[in-house]
Amino acid sequence: MNKLRRIRRSWPVLAIFAFYIYLAFHALSGSQGLMSYADYKSDIARLTAELEEIREERARLERQISQLRPENLNRDALDLLAREKVFLSDPKELTIWLDP
Repeated sequence: MNKLRRIRRSWPVLAIFAFYIYLAFHALSGSQGLMSYADYKSDIARLTAELEEIREERARLERQISQLRPENLNRDALDLLAREKVFLSDPKELTIWLDP
């Protein structure tokens, strides 16, 4: 009888303790927890590096395009692009194909 009375008096404390354990568990491993925070930081670093690569690629392409504009035409760039993309060459040139 004494144990039953002690359990009846202490159940709110046990419920609050269980609730705190539940909150602590989700603070560490939940979708907004500390473990997810570390994953987010690594994702941010990876995406920042990827963004920098894309920006460099865009700058390279913009330089290449600026050489092909009519007001600023670079004939060497035009010749190189014609050879690479259209496989255009002078009839007097000898073309040697190499295996990659």
